[in-house]
Amino acid sequence: MLSVGIVATFLFLFFFRRVNLDEGWYLGAAWLVYRGEILYRDFAYTQTPLLPYIYGLFEPMMGIGLYQGRLITLCFGLGAWLLSAVSAYRVAGWRAGLLALALLATAFFAATQYTYTATYGLTAFLMAAAIDSSLRAGAERRRTMVAALLMSLAVTVRLSTIVVLPPFLLYLVWRSKDRVGALRWGALTMIATLGLILGGYWLVSGDLMLYDIWGFHRDRILRMNWQLQKIRLRTIKTAIDFAIPLLLCGWGSGWAIRRLSRRNQDAAMTEALLVATALAVMAGALFVAHIVPRTTDSYYNALQLPMMCTAGGIVLALLVEKLPRRLAYPVVITLVLCNGLLQGYATWRDGSLTFPPQNQIAVVRHAAQLVKKYTTPTGSSVFPGTLFSFNQHLALEAQRPTPPGYEMAIFSYRPTWSTEQARAYKVINNELLFADLSAKQGAVAFTEFDLGQIYGERDHFFAILYDHYRWFYTIENFGPFGDVLHLYFPPQFQPPQPQVQQERQLDDGIKLLGYDLVREQQVGQPIAKVGLYWYSAQTPATNYTVFLQLLDQNDAFVLGWDNPPCRRTCPTENWQPGEFIRDEYTLPLAELSPETTYTLVTGMYDPATNQRLPVLSTTGEVVSDSIELTTFQP
Repeated sequence: MLSVGIVATFLFLFFFRRVNLDEGWYLGAAWLVYRGEILYRDFAYTQTPLLPYIYGLFEPMMGIGLYQGRLITLCFGLGAWLLSAVSAYRVAGWRAGLLALALLATAFFAATQYTYTATYGLTAFLMAAAIDSSLRAGAERRRTMVAALLMSLAVTVRLSTIVVLPPFLLYLVWRSKDRVGALRWGALTMIATLGLILGGYWLVSGDLMLYDIWGFHRDRILRMNWQLQKIRLRTIKTAIDFAIPLLLCGWGSGWAIRRLSRRNQDAAMTEALLVATALAVMAGALFVAHIVPRTTDSYYNALQLPMMCTAGGIVLALLVEKLPRRLAYPVVITLVLCNGLLQGYATWRDGSLTFPPQNQIAVVRHAAQLVKKYTTPTGSSVFPGTLFSFNQHLALEAQRPTPPGYEMAIFSYRPTWSTEQARAYKVINNELLFADLSAKQGAVAFTEFDLGQIYGERDHFFAILYDHYRWFYTIENFGPFGDVLHLYFPPQFQPPQPQVQQERQLDDGIKLLGYDLVREQQVGQPIAKVGLYWYSAQTPATNYTVFLQLLDQNDAFVLGWDNPPCRRTCPTENWQPGEFIRDEYTLPLAELSPETTYTLVTGMYDPATNQRLPVLSTTGEVVSDSIELTTFQP
């Protein structure tokens, strides 16, 4: 039952966890390295190097995409959790394994970090495999070297785990009969593994690697008093989110120390408590490593949750043996339920899920289809294939490359750096950002969050954007912050394919070709998105305003939207001869009566005179001053 619950939780989060910015650049790095590019030297990558090579191994069979990346991560995450329960079983029997599984089954907040593409799943799997290897029977030297190798490989996925190596080596020495040999072979294995993998990259890329995996995480440290305040808040937050595993780790450590101070104690129980204590020390080392950098948060400590649950399962199993049954089981059940409540609250607070749940990958894929529609895979002089964006997960799903320097998503943007420094470290500053925006890109995609990060010359950025591109689509509830994605494309000269074709001629050479009408939810409220397709054989003489209105059964105005086309980004006087325009509007429907049939109409007018542009018949006669698009009920 517990295993089924864990798998169900992972599968739910697989589909409904918010897309994270990290997913794009981890999977993008996997795509790049298997095409011959070298981490750090050719593009920025701010973790140690193993993950892209592991995930890239699956590309020939599965391809590279958000679903594929999550499936691989989910397998590693489930493997880590299973091995953690198995390790508890090896130390203290079936009851310990079952209770560790119960703690893991209620670790909903931690599970959100194991179901999207990031380092947590693979790193935790390698650490859990190292601990499980250390508990297996067999030749001591081989067991020590395998365990040391696996824990060292975890460091080559995520650098913060390097703090686990010293206590883990001491733990291997303590568990070995030949302690000198264990120290020698364990240390040599760790040094050789890190030296071969990390040392090789350092020889190739030198300072670039050192900056990416170390300097990047340290160059944004706040002033000391602010940093201490951040550390205090993160410590409190983590202590609440992971209160039960932390409590059990502390309880087990205190229990072990107390037993060591006494004689004639059960040796097997003491050894089990010492294993739990060793795991608690390793988890504590990671906790300290995660509270120092400015950008960390409590969810970072989901990384050590499996080893904490191993320790917690051992402690709970020993507690059940010691306490009377009528007391032991209520205590255990209460602790497990409290773990679920605290982890559930943290999941809600962290915002990693939408309410009601929505498949976020489906949202990204919808945006990706629009990018594909207006660009080509290889690019050309007419339809370039590049996507100018900080959203690498969108580029990945659209199978369109971003310009060099954007591989690390928003983390690539260093507005205050000099151009020389930005180029040296494979990132971009304002000068490079503006130069890339001015160049001919196939598509431009920025969220409200992205636009909020651009500073220094914000007006200059929008001036270039509006001069070179047209605002075609908005995608609601996109990405980790659930904000709006804006899709811009260069002027289009290929005939579009509107959902409804409805060609109507207006004066001044302007023609409506048709429209799109899509019903969806925005912040839990029903809306209608209307995309109007305009065309003009020559540049219009006036900057017209578009009106889109809903009229009731008596032709009375109910609601509407007036603005120059493309949300003011492509005024009619800037239309190029023969250009096709997609002009999008959002109409709220929540306040409308479901019993009423509404008419959707559109047209244009001169804002200087409020005179509507006449609608013409095929023979050139004036037939109306508005175009009826359709009728519908909310």
